[in-house]
Amino acid sequence: MEGSLTVCRNEIALGVVGATLLYVSLGCANDGMVTCSGTVTFDGVPLPAGAISFHSSDTRIAPQGAQVVDGSFRIRCRPGRQRVEIYASRPKARAEELTPGMTPMEQFIPARYNEGSTLEVDVVPNGPNRFPFELVNEPVTKAG
Repeated sequence: MEGSLTVCRNEIALGVVGATLLYVSLGCANDGMVTCSGTVTFDGVPLPAGAISFHSSDTRIAPQGAQVVDGSFRIRCRPGRQRVEIYASRPKARAEELTPGMTPMEQFIPARYNEGSTLEVDVVPNGPNRFPFELVNEPVTKAG
């Protein structure tokens, strides 16, 4: 009798685990978020490392963020108009080391791509949502 109770408990435990995994996987697949991906270059070169965030035009929706690695990113967000912010730091040239072992860093991406970003994308529910961002250090001026 004890052996059959152990088998029954194991089956119940497996059933509960299976139901939980099914619930979680369905919940994640149906959370209203879509996957976006793309590339980031700075002055024509893939950004080696940085951060990207998508900010919905609906301020009730929290921004979503991801890392940029070797010029590529992958992020999940809700469909709709998104303002995009991109950040990256590098060691500061000729900077004095204020804390031993800590190299001073500087944000080198111009503000027009992050805190004052003018970058926007339209994320669609069933689209490829692949976005290339070609950042330049100097603003493009029109000859006139």
